[in-house]
Formats: sequence, C-alpha cells, structure tokens
Amino acid sequence: MSTGKPSGLKPPTKIGKPAAAPTKTSPTSAGAKAVTSPTSNTGQDAPSDFTVGERVWVNGNKPGYVQFIGGTQFAPGQWAGIVLDEPIGKNDGSVTGVRYFQCEDLRGIFTRPSKLSRTPVAEREANGTQTPTNKTSASPPKDPAPVTQTTSATTKTSTNLTRAASESASNLSETDSAKKLQRELKLGDRVLVGGTKAGVVRFLGETDFAKGDWCGVELDEPLGKNDGAVAGARYFQCLPKYGLFAPTHKVTRIGFPSTTPAKSKTSRRRSTLKNSPSASSVSSLSSVTSSIGGKPSRAGLLTETSARYARKISGTTALQEALKEKQQHIEQLLAERDLERTEVARATSHAGEVQQELALLRQGQEQYSLEMEAKLDQLRRLVETADRDKVELMNQLEEEKRKVEDLQFRVEEACITKGDLETQTKLEHAHIKELEQSLLFEKTKADKLQRELEDTRVATVSERSRIMELEKEVSDLQLQLRTLRAETAGSASPPLQDKKIKELNFELENRQKEVLLFQQKLASSEQDKTSLQQQLQDLTKKLDTAAEDNNKATQAMQEMERNMKMEKEKLDQMSREKEDLQRDVAAWKQQEQVKGEERELQMKELKEKLGQTEGELSRITERSVELERQVAELKAYKNQTQSDEKLEHKNKELQVELEALKQQNSQYQEQLSSETQRIGSLRKEIEELKLSANQKSQRQVSLQDEKGMLAQELDVYTQQKLDDEALTSQLEITERENSNALMSDKDKELETLRNEIAVLRGENAMAKTLQSAVTSLERDKAQLQSRVNSLEQKLEGRHAGNGEEVTSAGDAALDQLREEKEFAEGQINFLNSVIVDLQRKNEELKVKLKKMALTEFNGNDDNDGLGEVKKKKKAPPRVFCDICDCFDLHDTEDCPTQTQSPDSPPHTTYHGTRSGERPYCDICEAFGHWTDSCNDDQTF
Repeated sequence: MSTGKPSGLKPPTKIGKPAAAPTKTSPTSAGAKAVTSPTSNTGQDAPSDFTVGERVWVNGNKPGYVQFIGGTQFAPGQWAGIVLDEPIGKNDGSVTGVRYFQCEDLRGIFTRPSKLSRTPVAEREANGTQTPTNKTSASPPKDPAPVTQTTSATTKTSTNLTRAASESASNLSETDSAKKLQRELKLGDRVLVGGTKAGVVRFLGETDFAKGDWCGVELDEPLGKNDGAVAGARYFQCLPKYGLFAPTHKVTRIGFPSTTPAKSKTSRRRSTLKNSPSASSVSSLSSVTSSIGGKPSRAGLLTETSARYARKISGTTALQEALKEKQQHIEQLLAERDLERTEVARATSHAGEVQQELALLRQGQEQYSLEMEAKLDQLRRLVETADRDKVELMNQLEEEKRKVEDLQFRVEEACITKGDLETQTKLEHAHIKELEQSLLFEKTKADKLQRELEDTRVATVSERSRIMELEKEVSDLQLQLRTLRAETAGSASPPLQDKKIKELNFELENRQKEVLLFQQKLASSEQDKTSLQQQLQDLTKKLDTAAEDNNKATQAMQEMERNMKMEKEKLDQMSREKEDLQRDVAAWKQQEQVKGEERELQMKELKEKLGQTEGELSRITERSVELERQVAELKAYKNQTQSDEKLEHKNKELQVELEALKQQNSQYQEQLSSETQRIGSLRKEIEELKLSANQKSQRQVSLQDEKGMLAQELDVYTQQKLDDEALTSQLEITERENSNALMSDKDKELETLRNEIAVLRGENAMAKTLQSAVTSLERDKAQLQSRVNSLEQKLEGRHAGNGEEVTSAGDAALDQLREEKEFAEGQINFLNSVIVDLQRKNEELKVKLKKMALTEFNGNDDNDGLGEVKKKKKAPPRVFCDICDCFDLHDTEDCPTQTQSPDSPPHTTYHGTRSGERPYCDICEAFGHWTDSCNDDQTF
C-alpha cells in the first residue's frame, strides 16, 4: 500500500464539513483507516477480553452468548463456543464425541475468537468503527438528498486531487526500487501471490499451523482468507478477507504494483477534474498527472528512471503547494453553501413529513373507530354465546351426576362380588393346606414302610444263609449216620458209640431248636407281609381319595375362574364407561378452557385498544405541540430565507390542520368517554360471566374429586382383582405340582412295594422248601435215631466179643469224624465270613438308601460319596501360533495379523491421470485443493 512507502510528500489537509454527504476517501486515507480501525476493533475483540456469558456476534451477523473459550481436540489453537439465539448453528456443544458445553441442537457453533465482535456489522458501519469497503471501488455512495449533489461533486474533486498526488508520488518511489526486483522479500514489499493476487508483505517466517517459511500478505482486494490470524494465533493485522498466507516460493516480488490500474485511475481523475468547478485552476496539475500517470513499459522505465527522477521532484513540490491553497479555498466555499442548502432542504422536507403524519393520523383514527365498533359487536355476540353455553353446561352437569350415581352403584356391586371371591379364595387356601399336610403324612408313612421292608429283607437274607448252613449240617449228619451204619456192621466199642450217639443227639436237638426258631421267624415274616399288604391297600385307597379331592379342587378352581372372567368382563365394561366419562369431562374442560381463553384474549385486546387510543391521543397532543414548535421555528427560518410567502402559506395550512386536529381530538375524547362507559358495562357483564364460570369450575372440581375417588376405588378393586388372579394362578401351579409330585411318589412307592412283594413271595417259597427240607431232615433224624437204637442193642449183644477190633475200627471212625468235623468247621467259618461280608454290604446299601431318600426329600442331586471317583480328563494340547511364535494365545489360523484391521488405511480412491498435477495444500498437508484456495475460516 502507498502508506508504507516513503514518498517524501506530505498528505494534504482537509477541513471537516458538517451535515455533508459522505465522500470517498483516497487510498492513502483508506489504508490508514484500514490499519487503525482493525487494531482498535481487535483490541476490543481479543480472545482474552471475552468472558463466558458475554453477548457477541459471530462474523457480525449471528448473535449469541459465549459459553466456552479454550483449546479443543478437533483443531489446534484457541476456539470460542457460542450458543446462538436461533437454530442456525452446527452442533449442540459437542464435536466428534467430546462435549465442551450444553445447548439445544443446531444452536452451538465453534469459531475463532477473532471472528467475534460485541456489535453487529450494521451498527459498526453506522458508528464508523469498521470500514470494510472495497479499496479499488470507484463508484461513490448515493447522496441522501438531491440538494447536496453539487457539494459531493466538489468534495470528490478535492479528494481525487489528493489521491492523484499521493499515487504519483508512490509511482515515483516504486520506479526507484524497480532495479532491485530480484532481491529477497522484506516487510512492506509489493508482491503477487499465485500470479493473480497483489498485495503487501506483512509477515515473513515460520508459523504454528504449518511447517516451513510462510509469507503473510495484505491484499489490495478482499480475496483473502483471514485477517492476519490463523488457528487463534495472530501474525499481522488487516481487514477480514484481506489477509492471505502462502509459501515463499509461490510469492513473487513486483516493482510497480499500479501499472495496470493506472489508466483507469487517471481517466477517472481527469473526468472528475473536468466536471469540478475548479478545473481551470488545476490545469497544471492535470498536465503533470497526465505526464506521470501514463503506463510506461518496464524496460523503458528501468532505463529512464535515473534521468527523470530529479526533474519530477521539483514538479511535485510545486504541485503540492498549489494543491493546498486551492483545496483550502474550495472547502471554505463549499462549507458555506452546504450549510445554507441543508437548512432550506431540512425545513421543506420537515413540512412534507408533517403533512404525511397528519394524513396517517386521520386514517388511523377512522380505522380505530371502525375496529372498536366491530369489537363491541363481537363482545355482544360473546355474551350471548356464554349464556347459551351456561345452559348447556348445566344440562351436562345433571347428566354427569346421573352417570356418577350409576357408576357408584356398579362399584358397590363389584365390592360385594369381591368379598364373595375373597371368602372362596380363603376356603381354597385352607383346603390346599389340608392336602399338603396329608401329603406330608403319607410321605412319612411310606418312608417308614420302606424302612420296615429293608429290615425284613435283611432278616430273610440272614434266614436264607442260616437255612443253607442247616442243610449242610443235615447233609453232614446224614453222611456221619451213613458212615456209622457202615461201621456198625463191624464190631465197635460201646462207650465210643454211646459218646458219638450222644453227640449226634445233642446236635440233632440243637438243629431242631434252630429249625423251630426259623419257623417262628418265617411266621413273623408272613405276618409282616400280610400287614404290608394291608397298608398297601390302605395307601391305594388314600391315593384314590386324594385324586378325588384333587378333581374336586380343580372343578372348584374352574368355577372360580369362570366367576373371575365374568367379574373381569364387568370391570372392563365399567372401565370403558369410566373412560367415556373421562373423555366427556376432558372435552367439557377443554371447551371451558377455550372459551375462557377467548374471553381473556378479548379483554386483553380491549385493554390494548384502550391503551392504544390513550397513546394515540397523547401522541396527537404531543404532535400538536411539536407542530406549534415547528411553526415557530419555521417563522424564525422565514426571516432568514427568501421563501417567506411559501412559509407563511404553509404556516396557515398547518394552523388550519392544527385546529382540525384539536377538533378531532375533542371528538375522540368524547368517543373515548362513551367507549369507556360501554367498556365498563362490558366489564360488569364479564365479571358476572366470571362468577358463573367460577361456580361452574367449583362444580367441575367437585365432580373431578368424586371422579378421582371413584377412580381410586376402581384402582384398588382392580389391584385386588390382580392379586386374586395371581393367587389363583399360584394355587393352580402349586396344586398341579403337588398332585404331580404326589402321584409320582405314590407310583414309585407302589413299584417298590410290588417289587418287595415279589421278593417276599420268592422268599416265602424258599421258606416252604426249607420247611419241607427240615421235615425230611426230621424224618431222617428219626430213622437215624431208630437205627442208632438198634445199633446200640446190637453193640450191647456183641460187647463181650472182639474188643480190640472195635477199638481200632472206632479209632478210624473217630479220625474220619474229626476230619469231617474240621471240614465242616472250615465251611462254617467260610460261610460266616461270607455272611459278615453280606451284612457289611447290606449296611452300606442301607446307608445309600437313606441318603437317596434324603436327597429325594430335599430335592438335591448331591453325590452320596460312595460312587467311583471321576477319571481325570486328559489335558488338551497347548495352542501355538507359528506367526507370533507364542503359546496359549491363539492358533495360527486365528492369528489377527492375517486379517486386515478395520483401522488400516484404505486403497487410494484417486482415479485421475498420472501425468496431471494434483492440487496440494501446504497448510492442510492434504490433496484436493491448492494453498491459495485453502478455507482457513472453518467452523465446527
């Protein structure tokens, strides 16, 4: 810009013109303003100055409140979180899953603190705090009044003269520096970014947002990306959209930045000079600017600069002095003329505004009177409709009372049926408890019978073993008797035979006693068998009775279910009627509410109209006072200007209008008094309507209370009904479970009893066979006894004979008997060991049966501790991964390194030509766009 170059020329001074149209400033002054105004603005809007809860504007047009200031995770640097007044944001206070503050959806936005301001754009432009105007724009702003066009033309002439002088001086200084185009960049150098965007270097060096050397350029036109700040860090100061950062290799230094725009600027200056009234006085200036402002070629300028430099300095100093004198004289003349013209224009425009306001007041008064008449008619209609609604509401109240009485009668009937159902459920509970007690008693009896059966089994087993022993002993005795018979054929000693006979008799007596004992035991077992059979018959009878009771209970439960269904249908019908009543009451309430709201709205509208009429009357009075004051001012202005007759005529017209307004004011006051009287009568009617509405609301409240009580009773009844249904369902489940368990237990007991009966029958048959064997043994014993007696007699007859032979034969018989005795004792010992082993196994089986009975009774499936120890499973082989070279983690087929992870980068999606150059941004470090077109002004 021209402000940064030392041209050696002082800028021309200006005289401020009050009440003049805004003029266009020169590039020098605009540049100064562009530099100073943002500094002051950013001083206000610095990030450290903003606090949470402060009112701000985003980009000057989105109002909101600061809710967050600080660093974020989605982008580096300082960010400000704003809660906007309207849902035009981007989030609800959270970005990428991280919450920074809380607000409604689409009300939150994150932006750089440099984009915030405490005032909107329109207000700042009106106050002159910010001038974001186009620096190369040549069209002047429109004047507010046509009277001041000549003034603006003269002021444009003076400003264009100063602009021409400053730009000519800047061109001279730039021609001097054209020889050093190839040197390194410095702050203040004129450069081209990307070959298209011209500007001034404001920053050189490294930045925080990207690596490498960067050049910050303040552009001549708003084609940039920022205001000198990127990612919360400020590197230089300029207007928004005038700042741009680019790598140093993309920036080219230029010696003459205004070569192309010079023609348009000089042509505009010449046209303005020709149109200005002081064109003849500055002819020398135009000749100088025409000689300087032409577009020379770059090669010619570089060769002729040193020769023409001294000649141009003297011309510029003389030109500057002439400019100062002419400008001061022109500004004084223009200021005096502008003051006179603005005063006259103000008076005439003010009179026109007064006339327009009077016409608007008349129209407003007529419209207001028509609206008030329409409102009064509407109020009358509302009163009539309220009376009709009152009669309808009374009829509805009577109908609702009748419905409530019917509902109360039905609720009483439901309560009576509920009491009957409760008594039935209590009786069913008692019956179920009795059945449970009988089940427990039967279970204990069955356990007792099972234990007795086990005892009888053990006794029969022992009896069997004993009978087998007796059979063996009988067979042994038979052998002995046979041997004795064989031996008695020879001679034997009588004392040995007597001794043996005594021993055999003793053993036979013992065996007979044992047989008697076994017979008694068999008789007792028979008695036990008959008693067990009787108990089985009793149990079957009890099972039949229990099944009959169960059938009766199920029939009773079915009857109760039918009753419950009927009651449920009745309750459903009552609930539907209750819902219908609730809907009717809700509709009636809604109608009353709508009517009350309409009445309140009408009252509010009437009050607002009264306030408006009073305000209009006050405004009319104030306006009349103001008109009188303006008339006095116009009289004062009339003495100073040449249009006295027009002002007097206007004054008379204004006085006539004032009198008409006063008459209208009096008429309005009369109408207002009549309207206030009518409004008072309407207020009385509205109060009466309010009283009737209050009475209706009280009745409605009482009805609502009654309805609430009925609803509570219905809720209690429905809850009790639900409890009864739950109890009945639980009773059904428990009865089914108990009956199933009882039937299964009884079936098991019957099966065991049948098995035991079969075993007892087999044992009974064995006992009968043993008894027959015992009888045969007794017969053999009697035969042996008779033979023994005969042998004794024979022995007595032969006693005197051969004694030695008998003794030898007796010794042999004794040895044989001893051997047989020892063999029999060995067999007895073996059988005793077998019996002991069987008894031990029997005891173990008893313990096992007891444990099984306990587990069945307790419902557990625990082990009895007597089972075999489970074999330990063989350990599986260890898992090994050949890729990771590790055990116990995963197999080679399941290795995660073989599968592509979802976080791995995808294949390229670029399908362009390989020879073409892809756009790359040095700021974002990503393909897709160039650094010049990088959108740094991002929001999240």
